[in-house]
Amino acid sequence: MLKNLLSNEFNKNVLKLLTGTTIAQAIPIAISPILTRLYTPEDFGVLALFVAITAILGSIANARYDVAIILPKKIDESINVAALSILIAFVVSIFLELVVIFFHDYILILLGNEKIGTWLYLIPLIVFFIGVFNALNYLNTKMKAFGLIAQVKVIKSTTLATCQLVLGLFKFGSAGLIIGQMVSHIFTNGKLVKQVALKKSILKVVKLKEIKKLSKRYIDFPKFSLIATLANNLSIHLINLFINFMYSSTTLGHYSLINRTLGLPTTLIGTSIGQVFMQKSSEERNESGLAYKTYNSTFKKLIFLAIIPFVFLFFFSEELIVFIFGSNWIEAGIYMKYLLPLFFIRFISSPLSNILIVFERQKLLLIWQVMSLFLSLLVYLVTNHFEWGATVFFGVNTFVLSIHYIVLLYITFRVSNYGDLKRYKIE
Repeated sequence: MLKNLLSNEFNKNVLKLLTGTTIAQAIPIAISPILTRLYTPEDFGVLALFVAITAILGSIANARYDVAIILPKKIDESINVAALSILIAFVVSIFLELVVIFFHDYILILLGNEKIGTWLYLIPLIVFFIGVFNALNYLNTKMKAFGLIAQVKVIKSTTLATCQLVLGLFKFGSAGLIIGQMVSHIFTNGKLVKQVALKKSILKVVKLKEIKKLSKRYIDFPKFSLIATLANNLSIHLINLFINFMYSSTTLGHYSLINRTLGLPTTLIGTSIGQVFMQKSSEERNESGLAYKTYNSTFKKLIFLAIIPFVFLFFFSEELIVFIFGSNWIEAGIYMKYLLPLFFIRFISSPLSNILIVFERQKLLLIWQVMSLFLSLLVYLVTNHFEWGATVFFGVNTFVLSIHYIVLLYITFRVSNYGDLKRYKIE
């Protein structure tokens, strides 16, 4: 049985990524009981705010040309798209630094958290590192360097955990958590670029004329996918900004612990499967015009991985949080029960949404993600108007967005199985 599983290329690549992912996620989870005793919920709240801003901006730092890296048949073309992505990320980071310099105090007022003031100046640098990582990650995916990508996950997690633990022992407060994030970004990019350089002489391959040609060839990615991705990340991370503004950094800290112990592992596993799924479904589409075999197989794998742990956590979330992290974090256990259904459906649907990129259906993805942002904002406005408590807000937000992700599953299923959506009147 095991031999048959390992003989399948898709399963082998997923196993490589999942092995690295399992180790990578085990490290921060293992030290979380220590970190929750070295740092306060407010410290984690400041970190969550910093991560939310960098994640939102980092997701569009490459103008979404990074996701097009995997599509060309020739590796030289993929390298040129990667070079274009990194160049755009550099320009974006310079622009953001100027914005921070000239509007620093105004941004602080909008965020409602003075403790993040000093770190605002470093956000553009982190955004650039994220942009470089995005490009190199997709380029190594194109080269099927899944073993390396798994190693990078472990390196990033180890560096992050070590820095946060050491700085926590010296009572750095929220600064220790943020510095750990910064250092981990720096270490990961060096490993990825080294692998590409060993396989190809980058300077000989990258040409301005080729970059211009490919920027036009994949113009639909910044044209449609850029706004779609921004809308999607805003709908996911805007919740951090809202909690900080409506409630407190402490409440945000409790919510961030859920993301650290539940959201991060599910995101890493989902991303690992999503990367291999994207590469494999792209191959299937090039061969047959559809990708239903890869899609249906991946859907079953995701259900199998998710069902047991999520059901267990639903019934024992509060007890587990208190036992592992201490009684000061009991609020996180209460919030987790309200958030689990959303994490579950997002874990399944997010990796499969890559099928819309493979079929170059950026417009369809844009519509869905803009609607996702609209629904999130609607929930926030209604919560603010009626002055609901945090638990009511989490429950309503979960209900609305879970339905929306189910719609995404339906759309991706039709695209992978039928390809042409127009005759089914989905768009």
